[in-house]
Amino acid sequence: MLTIDLKQASQDAVIARQLQTVTDVMLKAKKTIVVTGAGISCSSGIPDFRSADGLYNLVKKQYPKVVLKGKDLFDANLFRDCTSTAVFYTFISELHAQTIKAKPSPTHHFIKMLSERGKLLRCYTQNIDCLEEEVGMETNLVCENGKVKKDVRVVQLHGSLRKLKCTICSEPYGFLNDYEKVFREGEAPDCPKYLIRVAQGKRKIATGTLRPDIVLYNENHPFGDAIGRIQLSDLAKSPDVLLVMGTSLKVHGLRLLVRKAAKIVHENKKGCVILVNKTPVVGKEWSGVFDYFVEGETDEWCDIVQDALRKVKVQTKLPFKAITADQKKAKANSNSNNMENLNGQESGQEQEREQEQEQLSDKENHVPQETSKKPRSNGKKRSLSVVIGKRTMRDNAIDSIQEALEASGIASAPSSPRLGASTCVSVNVATQGRAIATCRRRTTRSTKPSVQGPLCDQGSPMAQNTLMTMTRAKMSASKPSLRRPALVKASH
Repeated sequence: MLTIDLKQASQDAVIARQLQTVTDVMLKAKKTIVVTGAGISCSSGIPDFRSADGLYNLVKKQYPKVVLKGKDLFDANLFRDCTSTAVFYTFISELHAQTIKAKPSPTHHFIKMLSERGKLLRCYTQNIDCLEEEVGMETNLVCENGKVKKDVRVVQLHGSLRKLKCTICSEPYGFLNDYEKVFREGEAPDCPKYLIRVAQGKRKIATGTLRPDIVLYNENHPFGDAIGRIQLSDLAKSPDVLLVMGTSLKVHGLRLLVRKAAKIVHENKKGCVILVNKTPVVGKEWSGVFDYFVEGETDEWCDIVQDALRKVKVQTKLPFKAITADQKKAKANSNSNNMENLNGQESGQEQEREQEQEQLSDKENHVPQETSKKPRSNGKKRSLSVVIGKRTMRDNAIDSIQEALEASGIASAPSSPRLGASTCVSVNVATQGRAIATCRRRTTRSTKPSVQGPLCDQGSPMAQNTLMTMTRAKMSASKPSLRRPALVKASH
């Protein structure tokens, strides 16, 4: 166990670093179990029991012959004696008056902050002053229908001083000022339930008296089973920090709770057990239980951790500024203008893309824009205008070839094999390359040596001119133009 003295933290750099380490543990904690004692309420205006102005001395002034220790005033055996019972009631009345005037300490606000940040799993307190209720934390363990609340954040292990209950019927009542006056005289007020019964004229039964709804030594807790189930539920959630503040751990039940919770926390790799108190715990049973012992006031240490948490909040969350109506309009106008510009840019880019595609298609087909091919859609037939245009191109090509043959005089010589070859030339509609190949192949055959006349001479000028004329005509048919191909007359 590492001991950290708060008084020396400002003077010693090593202790300051150790204190920062403990603070970092609390900053990273997600599931914290807090156990508190009477030490966290000393700064709230409630005097301790043993000082010169303590409650023991006030009781001794009223009962000088009675000698009772502090433990005896909270023992259930005191009800066996009328004198000790009277001393107890007087003591309780003074303690209740002090708790009504008391205000929550910084430690109470620190526990509330842990709950608001979602870091608090549960707070188990030995105190009966109910100052946790003053900061807005729920302490009532039982609902109106008698069921136990599972979401209550503060579990009062020793009951509440602001409530009374009947010693016979256990009916709960509030601690009124009239009851406080009766307790100060060393007597107990009667249960209102029996007073009403007497006023109604019903038969008399044993009259119960009111007593504070607190749990004394050697007395069972009325909701002990429910508190045990809550403890098991909290330990099953694998808490990562156990924080014990303002107690010397001298109560047997509380010692068992702390040791069991510390064992579960240490099973967590990042678990840590911290004790904050003026005095250290005594006994060999605490060896290896606590990782850090912060010696000093709980309020001072809680202020240090709370300031660190606030700094983290300032660093992680920037201040929010509300947007005015003019700013909203300007933002909406800018968004609409941006959308229009984007739409205009997109439309302009689409037009440019369409023009580029049209130009590319024209360059590939080498035809004017009026007769350019349009991309064929999947599963659709070509339009009639495209088919008629292709037929017109084919007829023009055939006519130009016929005119070239007639002009050369080859078509008028039926006896010549060259003439027969030329008249058999036809244009393939499906593929233009086939027509050119056919022309070349038949012309090549006609240029072979023959016996039928001078036209069949392989090197004759007429045969060469005919081949060139037909080839040019065919090529001009593949490239439509407004002009007809130039014809070369053969010389006889």
